[in-house]
Amino acid sequence: MSLGDRLRLLRAQRGGISPVEIEDALPELPKGLYRSIEQRYRALGDDASIAMLASYFDVPFEDLRWRLDWPRKALSRALVHAIKSDLPITLELSSGGSVTGKVAWWDLGAAAIETDGGEVVVQRHAVERWDPLAPDVADEPEDEGLPAD
Repeated sequence: MSLGDRLRLLRAQRGGISPVEIEDALPELPKGLYRSIEQRYRALGDDASIAMLASYFDVPFEDLRWRLDWPRKALSRALVHAIKSDLPITLELSSGGSVTGKVAWWDLGAAAIETDGGEVVVQRHAVERWDPLAPDVADEPEDEGLPAD
């Protein structure tokens, strides 16, 4: 689950408060940053902003911080890389389980993984981490095959 996905979940667990209410409660947070973290698929934010958000949501700093290194855009790159390289991928899920197999298809909301037991559709917000990681962006053509965020 990316940082943006986790923040959306925390916000929903708080009764669906609005991003504007969060930004009003955290005047030190750069204006618009919270909404950008939730809405963009790239890694946004820094340790200071994540510390403010962790305090606001009363969660450990590290629960949010590690997610900055696992944005949805990186998952997109890993899925494309797995397809192009014809390699299996392992998706570690927020439930504690995992799914391993070849990527059949993917979009911004889900991915289908061909496992030994058949096709499994995984909602992207349920993916915590994955293996293998795609090569660094500098090693691949510019976001080739990736939808815009």
